[in-house]
Amino acid sequence: MATTPTTNLDTLASWGTETLLALVAIDSSSDEKSPTIPSSEGQRVLSRALAERASALGFGCDTDAHANLIVRIPASPGREGAPTIALMAHIDTSHGTKALPRLAVLERWSGGRVPYGANPRLHVDAESYPLLRAFVGDDLLYGPGDFPFGLDDKLGIAEMLTLARLLAAEPALPHGEILLVFRPDEEIGRMEAVHGLAKALAERGVAFGYTIDGLEPFEINVENFEAAKARVSIVGRPLALSPRPRHALRLAINGVNTHGATAKSEGYLNATVVFARALAERSDVVPLSFVTDPLLECNATVELLVDEGAEGAVLAAFEQVVGPARRRGADVRVLARGFEVQRSDDAARRLLELLLAFLAPGGPSPLLSEDSEGYQGYSNPHRALPTDAGMAVDFRLRDFDEAALGVRTRHVEQCAARCGLPVESARQYVNMGPVLARYPDLPRFAEEAARAAGVEGRRRPIRGGTGVDPFLAVNVPIANLGTGYFAPESEKELTSKQNIARHVLWLAHLVQHIAS
Repeated sequence: MATTPTTNLDTLASWGTETLLALVAIDSSSDEKSPTIPSSEGQRVLSRALAERASALGFGCDTDAHANLIVRIPASPGREGAPTIALMAHIDTSHGTKALPRLAVLERWSGGRVPYGANPRLHVDAESYPLLRAFVGDDLLYGPGDFPFGLDDKLGIAEMLTLARLLAAEPALPHGEILLVFRPDEEIGRMEAVHGLAKALAERGVAFGYTIDGLEPFEINVENFEAAKARVSIVGRPLALSPRPRHALRLAINGVNTHGATAKSEGYLNATVVFARALAERSDVVPLSFVTDPLLECNATVELLVDEGAEGAVLAAFEQVVGPARRRGADVRVLARGFEVQRSDDAARRLLELLLAFLAPGGPSPLLSEDSEGYQGYSNPHRALPTDAGMAVDFRLRDFDEAALGVRTRHVEQCAARCGLPVESARQYVNMGPVLARYPDLPRFAEEAARAAGVEGRRRPIRGGTGVDPFLAVNVPIANLGTGYFAPESEKELTSKQNIARHVLWLAHLVQHIAS
């Protein structure tokens, strides 16, 4: 029987909030362009800050050259024979996140519109987003609304450190040896960072563990996507134009930024899809350029040549696509007219051709992430970037079945071939489900701990990945647990003070349950 901590939820909420505020003030976004491990200096800064906090609680820390950090919490007296477990989080945040010196607080939230100070276009409330009902009555923690600040996975880190503070404050709580593990570069899938870490955990006798990296409150994950990526290269050719009056038009397209996991429920919309659908039937426009925003990949800047007198109809075509999503933050606006054209190749026109072939009926169903949920897969043309020769178009490909993922990969390859374009594809990560099926105790322990904590744990698949492949390869099974927040990797992301406390209590019951 687990012992309920004497530290009350208000205190846990205060501890957790203070820790989270310190974490989000450190920029630790990873950088896929960097060859180093970790890929950014901010991850080393964060790793050192975590070690300092753990050391101040009296726990030993080990750090390696890659900024992997292991914090050892010794077994409580009499529980030395209990299995050693690992609780793990990643210290990097996704591309486009920024550090925040403070978070906004909305006390005793009633479920009404969240007042994002820097983005009045956003309309976020519990009626529009049912997941938010879990936070009604809580004290919300959120950012300015114009960029994400990294709850993935700084919320998981905050909950783990708050658990450590609780165990230091209440040494009578029974638990076995616990290793708190903090790893770099999970967001960019750089597994080289953790092969040595996985071996170290196996050598330390870790029986199993959990990544604290899930989304919904008290979710339990033992399955994740199979993942691949594809890049289509477009070489620009000289642009041949008929001699009729036109003028140049530069537009900013703001889509709706979400993680692929929540794309349907949050109404994800990418500028690539806006571009293709708005121009699909128009012969009075010549695309000149399309450049995805380097920080928020759902956004882009587009340049067009528009027939004289057609600008109103062209803007109306964009509005028809964007209008239904304005409430979620989408927008199209004119940046410039009549400027001198810099590009004279047809790369953007060939991009449009590729996207229309991709969106045409007959592909995998559902096709796009915004139409996909549960165990359904998706294909997402998430960015188009300029290259010296023209541009490169990148696709995320996800499905829970390896054969279905292959269908999605071949679909992109076939679309590229029809347009005469080369494509390169590669696998990224695999579903942990087949391996974890051999370890039914992992989800069962988490469900029983949730009941002991007075909440409901729910098994559901991860519509993403958790980077545990190297650990499974050395027979250290790792499941995933939710942290409880809304809108991962989005400018809308938020959590609550009380949510942190409830999750810490869940973890406290979990480590006790395992030790018993």
